[in-house]
This record gives sequence, structure tokens and C-alpha cells, in this order.
Amino acid sequence: MRHAARIIAVNLGLLLAAIIAAEAVFGTWLIEDPLSRVNIQRNAFVKVDARDLYPGGAVFHFTRDEFGVRGGGGAPHAIDILTIGGSTTEQLYLPDDLTWQSVLSRELKAAGRPVTIANAGIDGQSTIGMLRNFEAWFPHVPGLRPRLVLAYVGINDAYLRPKSTDRLGFSSHFKKLQQNSAVLRLWETALGALNARKAKLNHGRVDWSRVEWSETARFSDTRSAWPDWQPAAYRQRLTDMVAAIRSMGAQAVLVTQRRGDIRQRDGRLEGVVGEDGLTGLDHARLLAEANQVTLEVCGETGAICLDLAAEIDFGDGDFYDFLHNTPNGADKIGRWLAGPLLTLL
Repeated sequence: MRHAARIIAVNLGLLLAAIIAAEAVFGTWLIEDPLSRVNIQRNAFVKVDARDLYPGGAVFHFTRDEFGVRGGGGAPHAIDILTIGGSTTEQLYLPDDLTWQSVLSRELKAAGRPVTIANAGIDGQSTIGMLRNFEAWFPHVPGLRPRLVLAYVGINDAYLRPKSTDRLGFSSHFKKLQQNSAVLRLWETALGALNARKAKLNHGRVDWSRVEWSETARFSDTRSAWPDWQPAAYRQRLTDMVAAIRSMGAQAVLVTQRRGDIRQRDGRLEGVVGEDGLTGLDHARLLAEANQVTLEVCGETGAICLDLAAEIDFGDGDFYDFLHNTPNGADKIGRWLAGPLLTLL
């Protein structure tokens, strides 16, 4: 028994020593730069291979500037539109010049409204992470005072688990640990990736010629398929985010989202049948409820809503998986957004 206890004690000691060493090397406890405490890439120049995801996909370099922003194209004080969201905003597998932000910028310039648009999307991020950005990231970017903050939201929040919403109520001590601990950031990144995989929110190529389509949803209501869906919590986070955007001196623009696993065929709505038996129609119903909350928050707060989900007609070749757009899809988004945004600039 004593021998076993000694082995356990030694192993725990080694584990503790490894954690301390990791924190000393990779943590930010002794670093004064607040941006180093945010789990974002800075000065990134990463090779990305999109050749297997969509026709015309290539090898290119994904970039972020010294402040962690993609496609800023200039100093923070020059940014007119700051876009926030998850992977559908970040668009990891699209080159900088093919994202919907780049398309939007070109469209506005052609219409006589040249603007600088920055991409602050973070893969996997929900409004929980976006709210934290207004505390830990954006205030520390010198001179950042955009005219508009455009939030492309809905999908990631619809699949959140109940415990995720509790993070907003964490104590200041935990938030300090969260900002400085390398081990905790690694754990959160791994957990987020695992949750995204479970909810099928991660990237991956879909062979659209082989999917099965159905006109029938598996469940007759959203609650049966997703008992964890909490629209009231999402509503509160959106309301808080509108307030955070306004505290920057910016106008809040919320944009609804669409999925790629539904389609109109011969006047009928169809959804892709998943391995779990759920169809795109089940997922579309859940996202429609999230989008409705977004629209209602705009009505309650006076924020501007752009109902992309109801207005854009996506088609074949616009998504490389059930969530993420190809350059063709991003082009449609950028061109569509230019119309209503022209009146706000």
C-alpha cells in the first residue's frame, strides 16, 4: 500500500512540475501585454491547404496582423467595419481576398464608399466568446473605434450546452486564471474542438453527389432534438453584446445565418439525412429559432438586423460542408451585404 501511495505521490509531483514548467514557459503571468493573454493568433502566416475542400481550392497563407485581426488592411484607427463571429466569419479555408469581407469591401468601393473592413472572427466562437472579446481583446487594440460592428451569429449559439452559459458569471479570479494560464487555454481549445466535432460544426468536405435528401424532419419540434437549446440565454447575450458594441461608439449590426444542408427542389424543402438520423430540416428549424431571437433583439434594442437567412438564395457549389461557404458562397454574402450597408455608411 505504501509503495503504491509513493508511486502516486511521485507521479502527481511530476505532473505538478510539468504544469508549473508549462505555465512558466507558455503562460502569460509575467507578461504585461494584455493581448498576449487572449487566445488568438497574432502575426500569423500559416499555410492552409484547401485543395480537397472545393473546386479551385488552393494552398495559400492565412494571415492575422499584430493585433490578431484578419484582413484589416491598415492601422486599427482606420477600421470602419469590424466583423465578429465564428468560423463562418473567420473563413479559415478561404484566401484573404476571397472572404465575404473582401468581396464586401470591393463592392462598397465600387459604389463610391471605400471602407476598411477587419475580420475578427474566431473559429468555434459563440456570443460567449464574443462578449469576452469586448473585455479582453478589443479595448487593448490602440485606436480601434469602428463605425459599425457586424456580428454574423446564430449557428454556434444554437448548439451550446447549458454549462457554457455559466462562464459569463465566473469570478474575476477565474477570469484572471483563464487569461494567463497556458494549460487552461489548451484545455479550453481542445474542449471547444471536441464539442464542435460532436455538434458537427467543424470543417470537412462533403461529397454532395452522394448525400441523401429527405423532405421529412426526424422530430416534429426543436426541443425533442435539442433539449439543451436555451433561447432566453442567447437573447440576453445578444442584448449584452449590442450594449458592448455601443460602448465602443459603434453601430450594432446583427446578421442571421443559413446552413448548407437544406435546399429547395421542385418547390419542396429538403434536408440532408445525417448519420444520426437528423436531417437538415431539423437543423434548419433550430437555426430558424435562433435567427428569430436575433431579429427580436434588434426590435427590442434598436440594433440593425440584416436577415441574410431569409434573403439569400444559396445553391449548388456555395458550401463545401453543411456550414461553411466556398468562394462562390462568400461572394454572394459580400455582394448582398453591400446593399443595406451602403445606407449605413
